[in-house]
Amino acid sequence: MESSFDNFVYGNSSLPQSVTSLPAYTRRLSPPSRAHRQLTEHVVELSSDNTNKRAKPWATLRVYSKAPAGSLPTFVEGETITGSVTLNSDMSNSRHVSCVKVRGELSSGVLEVDRITFLETSTTLWTKDADATRRNGTYWPFSIHLPGEIMAPSGTMDNVRAYPLPPTFMERKTRACIRYNLIVHISRSKFREDGNLQLTWIYTPTTKPEPPSPLRQLAYQENSPLLGPQADPRGWYTLPSAKVYGTLFKNRIVEVTLKLSLAQPLSYTRGTVIPLSLMLSSIDSQALDLLSSRQALTVRLRRKVSYKRAQNLAEINAPWTSVIPTEPTVDFADAVWWQRPGSLNLNETGPLPVKTRLYRELEGEILLPKSLKPTFHISHFGIEYSVVMLPFDTTGFVPSTPAQKFHNGPILEQRVEIVTMFPKGPRPISHSPPEYQAQIAHPNRTSLPPSRASFSPSRG
Repeated sequence: MESSFDNFVYGNSSLPQSVTSLPAYTRRLSPPSRAHRQLTEHVVELSSDNTNKRAKPWATLRVYSKAPAGSLPTFVEGETITGSVTLNSDMSNSRHVSCVKVRGELSSGVLEVDRITFLETSTTLWTKDADATRRNGTYWPFSIHLPGEIMAPSGTMDNVRAYPLPPTFMERKTRACIRYNLIVHISRSKFREDGNLQLTWIYTPTTKPEPPSPLRQLAYQENSPLLGPQADPRGWYTLPSAKVYGTLFKNRIVEVTLKLSLAQPLSYTRGTVIPLSLMLSSIDSQALDLLSSRQALTVRLRRKVSYKRAQNLAEINAPWTSVIPTEPTVDFADAVWWQRPGSLNLNETGPLPVKTRLYRELEGEILLPKSLKPTFHISHFGIEYSVVMLPFDTTGFVPSTPAQKFHNGPILEQRVEIVTMFPKGPRPISHSPPEYQAQIAHPNRTSLPPSRASFSPSRG
């Protein structure tokens, strides 16, 4: 059987359509192993006649990974890239030297100053003088270990520091990218053209959150409802309260106080959920009923991609500055809400003429897509996530604050971290009631998971 770790990481390594350097073909190796995921062979061939598909290749690169057949090779932090290079025996007298390189590049533009090679390690397969000692003649295996950290510029090109090896990041609508290639260079005699075999591959770091609170772990283990912030204060982070003012039904001004809580730690595994808790309070029962409905609430996971360009494009060693605007934010998933089981619509009555203050307590969650890229930062490029609560947009209520009226920014925002691995202990489960399984269509919204069902491992 396949291990959960392998399923977790290698399930889907597909990339956006902008990636064009796909392997020529892939095939499964046999026999399969019961203990480990079956390896896939990724093959790239080099022919002397590129116009003739039937031309016999004179050089072949093979790389082995646990990615599914038909996708790019995928490697995880700490793994070793293994493969081989095979040459046509007719070329044995014309080669002089060959080496295989593993290269990682960061690009935030088209100029040289915008590109950084943060990873480059190589190994020599053969040289002309040492070739006679090779037993296999035209077949050379290789093995390259991936480092966990790399050195890259910080601030200026000559100021470097250590960073964790970042994940592959290539998207059509984003100017900046992180790309990994495996390159085989074959140097031949002066009468023959040198050859290069190149294969793009995917890298995934292994990042995991700290374990949740003991009470939340117990709830996951027993498949029971999560306790709220009052019953499990160690398990929640509560943002500062926010007040919303507006006109209700065009005849009176109302005020509603919001208190949003996120499950701690503020680090979440892609493919699982972000548990939420929301307390609303007001002296106007109609305003409270209207704004506590799930149709009125908009809480989302938002991604921000940020990078910098050189302050002086004529200077290679110039400091970076944000002269290029940050990429537009992207919202990936909306929260769903329901009344917390066992919660009461509490009220507080003060001395007359003070009116009674009413409360509504809601429980919610954001389903995290399995395809999310984890949070990372390297040099002048990175992606970060936050949970945002947007202004109310519902019939019968018009915000009074100009920023909220014209949707200029969220009411509440909290930065969170997205990671690739599960924490120690029981795995998170969804608690959304079955009646909330059918969501209103939304371009960036994913379907809800089965109610209180354990999540399958994240992939890709």
